[in-house]
Amino acid sequence: MLRSIVKHLIYGIAGGCVLFVMSIIVWDLMGSDRLYEFLDHFTVYALGYVVISSGFAMSGMVYDSDRLALWLKLSINLFVGFGIFFFVGSRIGLISLESLANIVIYVVTAAILFIAVCFGDYLFHKQEADAINKKLKEGDSEVSS
Repeated sequence: MLRSIVKHLIYGIAGGCVLFVMSIIVWDLMGSDRLYEFLDHFTVYALGYVVISSGFAMSGMVYDSDRLALWLKLSINLFVGFGIFFFVGSRIGLISLESLANIVIYVVTAAILFIAVCFGDYLFHKQEADAINKKLKEGDSEVSS
């Protein structure tokens, strides 16, 4: 259990750092004034990204359970992750909840990122499973010879 907590926490910290750097790069390439705001409050935003990403990653521990249906696991992960995202993001000024359009944009963006991460995770585990199956088939052919 402790190993799983540490693993998910490390994934969250790493993911938050990557997303933070990617955000800075995108805003720099776009010439956005938002970049200067991030640089002026670098530590606050960096920690905010880490906390938000860690919230999604830690709530992802629900996938380790075999007792829950997949739809329930996804719901728990998204509800907790988005809850942390909106709470932390609105507190540090990362997101503005003043208009419905902003909220929709944030939800859609976060959902796309979430789906991309899940898809990447799926592809990684599929590749691992294919490699294991290939080794098992090679082992079977050696045994039957």
